[in-house]
Amino acid sequence: MTLPLLSGIDHCHLNVVNLTDAVVWYKAVLGFHVVPELAFWDEGKGPLTLQDSAASVRLALFEREGTSKGVAFGATGEQFIAWLKHFADLGVKTVVADHKVTYSVYFQDLSGNSHEITSHDYLYIAAHI
Repeated sequence: MTLPLLSGIDHCHLNVVNLTDAVVWYKAVLGFHVVPELAFWDEGKGPLTLQDSAASVRLALFEREGTSKGVAFGATGEQFIAWLKHFADLGVKTVVADHKVTYSVYFQDLSGNSHEITSHDYLYIAAHI
């Protein structure tokens, strides 16, 4: 069986004690800034998406206690559709989310860690899902 490809890590989920303080810290220390086109997702407790100045690293900040959720892998629209089929073929339980500008498929590993595959090829996926 050939596995579908990934196009990298789209973003990492991080839990923070205070969202406002975390945004200030990530800007001052690492040069990260809020991604304007994704800021509407934040409902006061996140997710608030930040990225570095090169737009090559993204973080999704959530204001909550506990450890972070996991890795969000990136995929093209074609890869995303292939992953959905792959997970279905293996019987892996998934949840697909239409975020209105991206699609995500959420799944857990054997230890209960939550992971995600995200694609920004929204129109392609909407036409093929």
